[in-house]
Amino acid sequence: MRNFFIIAGAGFLILLSLWLLIKITHKPAEYIKVSYDDLENWSSDSQALALTAFNKSCVVFLSKPTTTKILPEQLGGTVADWQPPCREAEKLANPTDQVARDFFERQFTPVSYSKDTDGLFTGYYAPEFNGSHQLTQDYRYPLYAVPENLQILDLGKFSSALSGKSIVGQVKDGEFIPYDTREDIDKGALNNQQLELVWLKDRADVFFLHIQGSGVILFENGERKTYGYAGKNGKAYHAIGRFLIEAGEIAPEDMSMQAIRRWIVNNPMQAEALMWKNPSYVFFRPLENESPVGSMNVELTAGRSLAIDRTYVPLGIPLWLDVKSADQKMKPIKRLVIAQDTGGAIKGRVRADIYWGIGEDAGRLAGAMKDRGRYYFLLPKPLAKRLLSEKRTAP
Repeated sequence: MRNFFIIAGAGFLILLSLWLLIKITHKPAEYIKVSYDDLENWSSDSQALALTAFNKSCVVFLSKPTTTKILPEQLGGTVADWQPPCREAEKLANPTDQVARDFFERQFTPVSYSKDTDGLFTGYYAPEFNGSHQLTQDYRYPLYAVPENLQILDLGKFSSALSGKSIVGQVKDGEFIPYDTREDIDKGALNNQQLELVWLKDRADVFFLHIQGSGVILFENGERKTYGYAGKNGKAYHAIGRFLIEAGEIAPEDMSMQAIRRWIVNNPMQAEALMWKNPSYVFFRPLENESPVGSMNVELTAGRSLAIDRTYVPLGIPLWLDVKSADQKMKPIKRLVIAQDTGGAIKGRVRADIYWGIGEDAGRLAGAMKDRGRYYFLLPKPLAKRLLSEKRTAP
């Protein structure tokens, strides 16, 4: 078995090494220092809310050895860079926005890409659906726990250049192969394994929970239970909205989560095939608290937690958003947030997903977002000084 994993891993090492080689041929971006005066709306934001979210990151930073690297290291440094500001944050009990603002200004330096690099910003939330602990005629579609046969191969064990990289698969007949797709699982690949956590009324409810990564289930006895992300099948995420646009079913300007949901409800015969175009499949776990938990393993804060691509942005750090809404009726988003989550569709140097909370109101905020903007990194002052003096470039 050990030899098999070595052989399988070596094959993937070759593929991923080629992928990394292609990536590093792209011209990197340089970093520059900016002033807080350059952050429009900085003086009127609710930094106390961001500080609450940042303190959740600090629980993680303060629990780790000081030598632990925060990847990507040029922006994240080590835990030793983050523990001093975290200890200062601990001393602030019920701070006002001004006190929180002063704290960030004392402890952090805003850093930006040297070029005006913008990207796509979307939103996500935790939907609420009715559910049952038992399979019934009304509740027939399950959320699954992580299967025992799902294997994650840590490629960092083969090469330090692949630290943080992994592949997901399963062993069948002595061979390590890709894991089952969404279509495979919907057709019964996980039947009779007692993996069902909860049953929902509609396959679309399950699908949208997979997209959002967590949700609250309401049971007939009045119980509310939150289920959060626990793993995935390793398949690439494909946004089904793109297929609907290409097919002329929904106009690009009308695309939203709500529009996709309406199409699925109105086209039940075609809906299953559409959902199978996204082979990615998410597995869940029950959470103790109602608030969803992000990839950093801390509770998310509505409007202040951000999902990012860890290739470019370290988990746990503060970022200032400057996002212009595609809807002219909506105000620009200029606020301090904390990177505390990731997502299958969140890929790129400037690409992020804002967490808006639980329920329909949060869903309305999240569903229509397809905005352009940029972010600024707030780094502990010693780390920022090293970054700028060494003229480090972005990955």
